[in-house]
Amino acid sequence: MTEHEEKAKNMERVLSAAGFRISFQRRAVIAYLVSTALHPSARQVFNEVKRKYPGLSLATVYNTLGVLSRMRLIKVMRFDVADNRYEPNVSPHVNLICTSCGEIENLEQGVPVRPEAIMEKAGFEVLDNRFECYGLCAECRTSVQGDSFPDDCGA
Repeated sequence: MTEHEEKAKNMERVLSAAGFRISFQRRAVIAYLVSTALHPSARQVFNEVKRKYPGLSLATVYNTLGVLSRMRLIKVMRFDVADNRYEPNVSPHVNLICTSCGEIENLEQGVPVRPEAIMEKAGFEVLDNRFECYGLCAECRTSVQGDSFPDDCGA
């Protein structure tokens, strides 16, 4: 069994133990989420999974993403000016967000401030966190070639 298959099966077990039915649509959404390196929006998940399951509804995708996030099996990345994005990596990590193309990559080198350290220093209990760095991905940086900001980055 691959790492992705194992992660998907674990998510399904957690949902099943909590009383949620594991429909083929829900299974397909989970399988897509754990198999992609992207941080897809609900519509992107819908478009990709619908290719294999044409009867899939957008409501089913939103419901599945909602359940997975409430169970803390995925993280919701909320943005003011863009669609929410979803990722199955719930371990502490840094998200690298390209301000030009919108791609999001994970940097798996830990986080700048551990939630435990915040509790020790400030007495503040961290319930969730998201660490982000904004800039240009390698591909956009190469295409800009010397400009500080591309025209479409909003800077």
